[in-house]
This record gives sequence, structure tokens and C-alpha cells, in this order.
Amino acid sequence: MSKNNGLTDVRALSRTVSLVENRGPGYRDVLRAAYANRQWPKVIGVTGPPGSGKSTLIDDLAARWGADGSRIAILAVDSSSPFSGGAVLGDRIRMERSGELPNVYVRSLSARGHIGGLNEAACDLIALVGEFGFERVLLETVGAGQSDVEVTGMADCTAVLAVPDFGDSVQALKAGTMEIADVYAVNKSDRPGAESTRQQIEGTLGIVYSSPADVRTGTRSPAQPPPTTPGVRALMRRHGDPWNDAAVWRPPVVPVSARNGQGIGDLAVSIDRFVEWSAQTGRLREKREQRVRDQVLRLLMRRLLEPYRDSGRGGAGGAPDVLAGWVKVILTGAANPCDAVDALLADGACAVRGNPAAVKR
Repeated sequence: MSKNNGLTDVRALSRTVSLVENRGPGYRDVLRAAYANRQWPKVIGVTGPPGSGKSTLIDDLAARWGADGSRIAILAVDSSSPFSGGAVLGDRIRMERSGELPNVYVRSLSARGHIGGLNEAACDLIALVGEFGFERVLLETVGAGQSDVEVTGMADCTAVLAVPDFGDSVQALKAGTMEIADVYAVNKSDRPGAESTRQQIEGTLGIVYSSPADVRTGTRSPAQPPPTTPGVRALMRRHGDPWNDAAVWRPPVVPVSARNGQGIGDLAVSIDRFVEWSAQTGRLREKREQRVRDQVLRLLMRRLLEPYRDSGRGGAGGAPDVLAGWVKVILTGAANPCDAVDALLADGACAVRGNPAAVKR
């Protein structure tokens, strides 16, 4: 069945996804065609603490957007199994509503030890499903907590979930995730404490943002801007500088209940508004450039490190033996790790065949 006409052949797509994820034979030809397509789908990243209801919320959003015939791909990243290396949860059992729609594709991916809450091939898979004609991608992170921040460089819009029954919800979202959201969703808002959680998040946002929770035009001139910390500067790059820019986005905090569908329509509207605002201000193009740039850096890092990963490979004089040699020299005090890196980058795996102890500090 054609990739772009009619419904996608799910089995053919799944085989292709597996090929790319596993870096199987011929995957580069597949990627060459996928990136040549140049039609990126809208990518919505969803992250939050474990148990916050990400899967159910994504199911609701996919069902809502898929109801009009739009093609939706759900890429759900799970923790890696310590035994098989595959996704711990396997097929998503909580995608009950959207899973019944023929235009919604659900795929579980293993994090495979990748730090940041995503799969290393996520960028490539987004390009791939775009070639298959999908218009939206819902990207679910592992949900390991405060380290799930890589999604902000991958998604056109990042939605961060909070829940009222996780103690101090704002505390749980600190150290990274409070700085990546384009939209907040307070899930399980039918429970006690939900309004208090929403107010806590609004209060935290109020420290940095001065505009109301929507797009605003006209320059704001508060009496005193907040300190320009790295975090604040990062937010200003993504959402606008409220003291100088004509258009500023303040992340809305949307109460939802994924269990019964409450507030999902408002959340969907907020997400679409942000993507539209990003396109109008040029930030959407910048986001997609960052996505590809980060993927190039990931692959470059993998290519550079691959020869040194497994000390059981390479044989005599191979890269692992070279690395082991540098470790021994460093432990004697004759060199330091910077010396080793300089030499390995300059001379490759042959760097310590001479005299590493002679390297100048």
C-alpha cells in the first residue's frame, strides 16, 4: 500500500521503524528518502513524573485529533529491559480509544539506555512517519523524572504534566522540567488539591513571565525585569522577551482529567495555538533546525565513542586496549584525562603506541 495514499500499511511501517531503530541493513537508504521528503509532522512531546497519566492523556489527544481523519503517530518511549534491552511495557495497553482508529499508529520504543527520556533514533523516526504521511506525532518520554528534558529539543510543543496527589507537585517538576514546558496540564484535576497545584505552577511562572497565559502583542515594560539567569534566557529564546519583544508566549496551565476526557479539548487548542505562534514568530523553524542539529551531534558522539565502548573488542592494539593504556598512565599521575582526549582525537587509536607518559600536561 502506498505511503501517502489511503491508510498506511501498518505492518510495512512497523518493519521500517524496526529497521531504522535497530540500524539494520539498508537503514541509511530509508533515512535518505525520509529526510528528502522534507515534510515534518507536528511533534507534540508529553512528559511528566511516572504515574502522572501520560499514556492516557496521549490516547485522548490522539483520539480527538484522529477523529477527523488526521493521521496520528504515537511514539511511546519506555525504560529499557535489563534482560532483553527492549521496551519494558511493550505494546501500549492504555491506548484504548485511539488504538481503534485506523489512522492512528502506536509504537513502543525502548530507551536503550539513552539518557534524556527518549530513544536515540527518535528524530529519524519522526522524519520516517512524516514520509509515510502522518501529520502529527505524539512523543511520550520515559517519565523518569527531572532528567526528561531532551524532549524540548525534539518537539514543536512540549506539554508537561503535573498531578495533585504527588505531594509537592511543583517541587517534583523542578530542576529542569519546569523550564521546558510550552503548555502545562494538571491531570487528575477532578481530585482534591488540583486547583492548589495549578495555582502553584501559575505562581512559579509568574516569577519569570509577566504576560497573561496567551499570545500578547505590544511590548511589556515591568518596573524591574528578573535576573537574566541561563534558565531565564533559555525561556526568553523560546517564548519571547516580555520586556522587548512584540509577541510573548506564557505557558498556559490547563486542568484536565484524562480518565474522563475533561479539558482535553482545551489542552489540544492550547497546543495548536503554541505551534501556530511558533510558526508566526519563526521559532518553529528554529526548533526543527535544533532537532536535526542535535541528532547530528548524537550520531557524531556515538561514532566517536563506538571504538572505545567495549573493552572486550578490538584485539591487541585495538581502541579498547589504547583506552585501557591511557587509564593506567593517568593513574600513575603522568597524564590527565584531557591529555588522553587530545591524543585520541588527534591520532586515533594509535595514540598510546608511543609514550603517553611523555604527553605534556
